[in-house]
Amino acid sequence: MTRIALFLCLLTLFTFSYVLTDDSSPTALEAIESMREEIGTVFHEASTDKGTLFFLVREDSQIIDAEFAKKTILGWKWGNGGSHTIPAVSEVPLPDSAFSTQYIANGKENPFDSPFPMLFGVILDPEVDSLMVVSEKTGKALQAEIIDNELFPFRLWYAQLPFKQGEMFSITAFGKDGETVVSEKQIS
Repeated sequence: MTRIALFLCLLTLFTFSYVLTDDSSPTALEAIESMREEIGTVFHEASTDKGTLFFLVREDSQIIDAEFAKKTILGWKWGNGGSHTIPAVSEVPLPDSAFSTQYIANGKENPFDSPFPMLFGVILDPEVDSLMVVSEKTGKALQAEIIDNELFPFRLWYAQLPFKQGEMFSITAFGKDGETVVSEKQIS
């Protein structure tokens, strides 16, 4: 009986110490804000089976962040993220500026499973209608998600990548007819 009581006391003490030292936040954005100095404006929010993925444009509109937060028993925790500098939006686009890219690895520092690795960026050319990401390792093609937001002069694109696809990709931007190649890039 004494061992059971001692075990229950230790279990209770451990549980209370865990709850008191937990750094969870009441909302996903607050969890991200606890890791970043500035979170800016939400461009897009996507629920995944692993948590919530946010794309945030900082106040200077020069950087877009992809940030992930996961719901835990005690609240929300930041998982991983990365930043991407938005290319300058000009009236005369450069030939290779139809879209930009950023790769975010999963990272060993993740406390839990996340939607990374992922490719994302912005689309500056209004002629771009779709993006196709092809793994150099497996040859598998993935259609990128494209998101509009009327608050910004660019569109967001992203593609969540299975680990087995590697880290080298070919990305092709297609026009509205689905056949005209607007731009191509190699990511490695």
